[in-house]
Amino acid sequence: MEFLEFLLLFVAVMLIIMKPEKEKLAWWLTVGSWFVVVFMYVGHVSTAILGSLNL
Repeated sequence: MEFLEFLLLFVAVMLIIMKPEKEKLAWWLTVGSWFVVVFMYVGHVSTAILGSLNL
């Protein structure tokens, strides 16, 4: 899951470097990666969501 977050952030940075007009999409990818991190944290802290999965 951390790889997915880093991949989204890498794509966002590459979009800003290569195509600055796609800045809005890059911000949405960044926000999406934040939601992935929040979901992982909440799922890990409260064992009700992800249970015994090893993230």
